[in-house]
Amino acid sequence: MDAFQYELTSETAINLRYEYGGEYFTFNLFRDDSGWVLHPFDGMLLRNQAMCTLVAQELFKHKPFQVMLAKEGILFTDIRSTVNLDNVSAPVAARNERESRGNPADDLMEFVQQHSIEEVIDYECKLVGSRISFYQEILQRMFMDNLGPSDPEFQKIQDIVRIYEQSLERLTDLNGPNLDAGSRGRF
Repeated sequence: MDAFQYELTSETAINLRYEYGGEYFTFNLFRDDSGWVLHPFDGMLLRNQAMCTLVAQELFKHKPFQVMLAKEGILFTDIRSTVNLDNVSAPVAARNERESRGNPADDLMEFVQQHSIEEVIDYECKLVGSRISFYQEILQRMFMDNLGPSDPEFQKIQDIVRIYEQSLERLTDLNGPNLDAGSRGRF
């Protein structure tokens, strides 16, 4: 049995089965109004957040999972979890940042007060840069699996890379020399 298996149950739901430490864990990845949600179905993961974090970290690093996401057009940044995964490192930029921890207006004001526009742009550039690296790795893996520019899926991943590269260029231009010293500061 493979270490990773998935089943598309509908356009908005995917059942996942992932082997970690010799045990199989079941997850459901489903889309709701705010994006994709990863939910563990295994009782051990639901009861043990540390274990859930470890398994989720490895799942997101697992190449077949990454390729499945690419095939289904799901971005890491669109994924959040029903279990708090604060310790999960990138590329799960979702680290539940999209979820409000209280009053959304208060969260927004706190964010605005604590970050300059340049910091926000730098942060976004880093996120986009990590997306470029991620999809370039997928392209390399696909190429190693004898898929190339003539393959439609390969072409789509190449298009994703190009779009992110254009976005990074435009974001970088926002922090370019057009800003004078007087315009820098908080929003």
